[in-house]
Amino acid sequence: MRGIGYRLTDLLVIAACSLTFVAVASPWRHTPDGPPIGLIAQELGTTPEHFRQVAEKIVPRHPSGPPPTEAQKKELAAALDVSVEQLDTVMEKYRPDRLRQR
Repeated sequence: MRGIGYRLTDLLVIAACSLTFVAVASPWRHTPDGPPIGLIAQELGTTPEHFRQVAEKIVPRHPSGPPPTEAQKKELAAALDVSVEQLDTVMEKYRPDRLRQR
């Protein structure tokens, strides 16, 4: 009897560990590394595709590079037909370190 009890306990421990692993390491819990382009585009009144095209032309992506210059911000705002202040407000809202605090 005692041997069966230990086997059942072992199975329960393995099942609990497996469920914990799935909950922690599951692919649907992965957060994207880039900014939320869809939300940014929506707040600026454009489509994600248009925002991506314009941004890639004016501000090339460099993950650890410097932030956009004032000239790049003005050019991007003009291409998106928004003010520089509106662009700054939206981009500040979705800054990666700001998103981590939520």
